[in-house]
Amino acid sequence: MDSWDLKKWRKKHGFNQFEAAEKLGINRGGFQNWEREVRPISRAVELACQEITRRWQQRPDFGPVILVYADGPILQQSDEPYCVALRRCDRHPNNEAAIEEACRSGLDPLLSSPFILAEDGSVIWESPELLEECNRRSCAKPA
Repeated sequence: MDSWDLKKWRKKHGFNQFEAAEKLGINRGGFQNWEREVRPISRAVELACQEITRRWQQRPDFGPVILVYADGPILQQSDEPYCVALRRCDRHPNNEAAIEEACRSGLDPLLSSPFILAEDGSVIWESPELLEECNRRSCAKPA
């Protein structure tokens, strides 16, 4: 990530320099040093920006999104080639609709390992956190 990428990231989220610095846990001066190329941007900052973006994309109204059901985990620990069968891919107008569908489909044994993607293919909700969200919602429903 270079200073231009950092500035694009900040503007994409509508942050001023103070807000962006606050999100990253630093002071505004430190953030300005990155944008002005006074100091290099570390990999840790780049990863923090990616995580902030992913959390921002988890808003209920963010969309459109794609709800995917796979035959197993998408990310594996090996460098070896692997294949994962996709059982179903459905486009939804936003996260809320996709999560509701994932929660409804949770009882179908043929549909496992659900996750939600943004249109650019980036993962918004990984399978464990999506299943946890469905569980949280089912526990919150009045009996």
